[in-house]
Amino acid sequence: MKKRIYHIVTSNILTPELVGTPNNPVTQASDIGTSFDYQTREIDSEDTFEGELFLMAFPITQMERIDEALRHFNLYDDLDYFYQECREVVARPERHINEKGQGKLSFQSYFHQVPRSLSSINNTAIVVVALYPTGVTMPNGQQKYEMVCYIHANEFQFEGIDRLETGYYYNMLRVSEKVENGVKVYRRKKIFTCVFSILHDLANVNDVDYVYASMGRENQAINDALDRNVKQAGKYYERLPVMVYSHFNRFLGRKKQAQKMVNISNDTIRLLQMYRKVKASHGNHLFFKYHNEVEFIKLVKDMKSFSESSNVWMLPDENGEMTAAVVAMNWGDYFALTLENAKGLIKLIAGLTEKVLYPFMGVGEPAAYKQLLQGIAYHYRKEHGVALSFLLSYSGDPYAKIKKSMICDEYYYFMITKKSKEDLHQLQDASKDEAGNVRLFTGMPIL
Repeated sequence: MKKRIYHIVTSNILTPELVGTPNNPVTQASDIGTSFDYQTREIDSEDTFEGELFLMAFPITQMERIDEALRHFNLYDDLDYFYQECREVVARPERHINEKGQGKLSFQSYFHQVPRSLSSINNTAIVVVALYPTGVTMPNGQQKYEMVCYIHANEFQFEGIDRLETGYYYNMLRVSEKVENGVKVYRRKKIFTCVFSILHDLANVNDVDYVYASMGRENQAINDALDRNVKQAGKYYERLPVMVYSHFNRFLGRKKQAQKMVNISNDTIRLLQMYRKVKASHGNHLFFKYHNEVEFIKLVKDMKSFSESSNVWMLPDENGEMTAAVVAMNWGDYFALTLENAKGLIKLIAGLTEKVLYPFMGVGEPAAYKQLLQGIAYHYRKEHGVALSFLLSYSGDPYAKIKKSMICDEYYYFMITKKSKEDLHQLQDASKDEAGNVRLFTGMPIL
């Protein structure tokens, strides 16, 4: 165990009340802006990295101004360089195969337009980065660095037992794959345990009681790091299984159903009608975050602002009434996805996965929802070249039979609470269906 420090960078909105004085009042809009505040905190870390690590947490909304924070710490403040480091680390493979070669998928995502693609949806995220100062001094006197680790803690609110709770959803968990002389410089150094210690501390600082992450079952390094770190922090955790089924859109799609469906992305009345159905069917699922219609409409607006081809679709009956609806996110607009170490049936989709369709928050009777899935699968393959759909399922999913396929990847929802085990179980009990299944909300827009 060692001591490390990290820096919390927060944006401070300057208003006339904050910056004005009786003798020098602020009257111009241009006088109002934002500044950064800095806080330094100490953590215990089990990492075995021998060198210095510069650790920083900042709101993703300030990604385009992060050069100011880098300059504050005398680190190389070139934004393009920072973004390139982000791209290289974020694009590292996400392993879902263990040391024995067991497991289904390992994939690599290459995000487009960093940082906008990263912030367009999960714009409440706190970004945590670990930087290694290389010892190289740039011409302007600032220190050059390499990015070692990049993680998001997406802050959200969900409906608890009798009040709104604040939670974190971890994603984009990446450590650099840099190799020197045939050796991975940053891997196997327990970097994740260090960053998870930061995330636990941020939860304490920001009064966050619940945390969850979607983890590949065979991603042993991250699972072990979280296990050790949570126990060290004295917190309680549980894991619940989630399945990700892969479908070929060529086989799933049906032209007949695509001709019936209607794009309601810009139809507020229809969106609100869909939201009421979503709230009725998903509202008591564990970690349901769209607790009001404003949050749902914002999701659609934010998604459309970056991805023109991502839409909300409905299937009408003969009278034009909504029988099923779904949010269809074209991941291909956000990143290119390639598979690694494909074997068995997975070989069939290797090379076809540059674009993936992610349908979520589906509502409607199973028969109607199946037709809608068939319609969007056909549409996105023919109009946007999307070859594959990922469908998430869980115990108690009413659409489980529809989503099931021969190609699946096993995940866990890794749930942490700084409250008691009983508090977490109370939330789980409130989410159970009649058969006693804890129903998880699997509608986060980017996993």
